[in-house]
Amino acid sequence: MKALVYLPLLAAALLLGWQLSEPAQEPEIEAADSQLAPNPTPRSDGPPAGLLRSAPVASPAAVAPSLRGTDIDGRLQANPDGSLLISDQLRHLFDYYLSTAGEQSHADIVRQLQALISASLPDPARAQALDLLQRYLAYQQQLITLEQTFPVAADLDALWARQDAVQRLRAELFSAEEHQAFFAGEELYNRFTLERLAILRNPELSEADKAYEVEALRERLPEDLQALLVPQIHQDLRQQTSALRDKGASEAEVRALRLSLVGPEATDRLETLDQQRAAWRQRVSDFNREREAILSQPGLADSDRASAVQALLEERFDHTEQLRLSAIEPTAPES
Repeated sequence: MKALVYLPLLAAALLLGWQLSEPAQEPEIEAADSQLAPNPTPRSDGPPAGLLRSAPVASPAAVAPSLRGTDIDGRLQANPDGSLLISDQLRHLFDYYLSTAGEQSHADIVRQLQALISASLPDPARAQALDLLQRYLAYQQQLITLEQTFPVAADLDALWARQDAVQRLRAELFSAEEHQAFFAGEELYNRFTLERLAILRNPELSEADKAYEVEALRERLPEDLQALLVPQIHQDLRQQTSALRDKGASEAEVRALRLSLVGPEATDRLETLDQQRAAWRQRVSDFNREREAILSQPGLADSDRASAVQALLEERFDHTEQLRLSAIEPTAPES
């Protein structure tokens, strides 16, 4: 299970609503033959996984119903000298438990995390992890107060001010290493989103110029972050395109949306695909109309009708297209 806690700063203001998701992992002290899961957050420099201290995996305390049967997200790791390994896996673990707020009390959540840390890590890593947990909890509480100071707004300057205020709060509570491990990926994404909004709202840029600048901005992101964004971009594009067309938007408006989300090259490919789909629907519609004309002719034997329809099918569609046609309603064009 992945707790949906990332990108909290701009969640209500982002136009795309992209989410970073990663495979869930069991909490563990890293063993010699294990590998870290891929993650878009830049990692702190540290020893290779094979040099990390091994220890028994703690049995987690009873958790909220929504977490039962799920893999615990995150890892507890110690360096060879016994100190805590600072990584994004710690935040994943904290957020995995904190996501159950509302199902169980805050005190119970904290006790479960403290018990897991105490049973899984040796000192001094244990004490360091418990201290980091307390500061992370304090951060969550202070973030609520900060959000009340910076209510969600569409004003770009206000969003930048909010971003800067959150970064200052993090710098006050966490070391540079902790800040990097916990928040670097999120802050990179937030900055990308705000810069993208600035491009899209720039009245001096044409739609084509905006598309090229957004595409260049996206290409400057780390490759792993770009790869994680692609599926959500496509989902957003489908949903927003459908909404536009339901409202009777013009093809020019659809093109502007596509340019803003995926850039000019992908937009050209999508428009070519639109044309191919429209041509296919027209061919199917024509076939169905002529098929119905054959079936409605009086005086034809059933075998003659079947032969005529088959001849029409073979004339209009190749073998692959016939298989495709057989997968849809024979009397209605593909939607």
